[in-house]
Amino acid sequence: MKTITNAALAAMLVLLGSFTAASAATNYGSEHATPYVAAFAPIFGTSAFPRTGTMTLLVRDGTINGRYTGTSVGPDALDNRMLPVTGTVGGNNQYVWLVIGGAITLRGRMDPDGTISGTATEAGRLYDFIAKPRAAR
Repeated sequence: MKTITNAALAAMLVLLGSFTAASAATNYGSEHATPYVAAFAPIFGTSAFPRTGTMTLLVRDGTINGRYTGTSVGPDALDNRMLPVTGTVGGNNQYVWLVIGGAITLRGRMDPDGTISGTATEAGRLYDFIAKPRAAR
């Protein structure tokens, strides 16, 4: 089941466009936010749909601030809405906690290439979550 979930996440990210291995730490302590593409895949049951979105995050002094916009093609109450993202990063940028729009909570990690991954929770539903830094155009 986990392999199918990871494959679904990878497919959603590929559909969203290209991204780079640029480190999100490049914005640490600066005023430059990093753009991301994000994907959520339901872990259990069929009551939730996969969703996609974009984020722009600024990491500074252990805090994360930014915005999330839903871009899913399926039913998603977050589509075309700009929601605030707040959170913290610690453990040498390894541990991440995010809240998207006050409704979705993510606990995970930030890899050296800037990728954020973990488990998201919304209204009792669990999702595998991944966000990759997007390539500059």
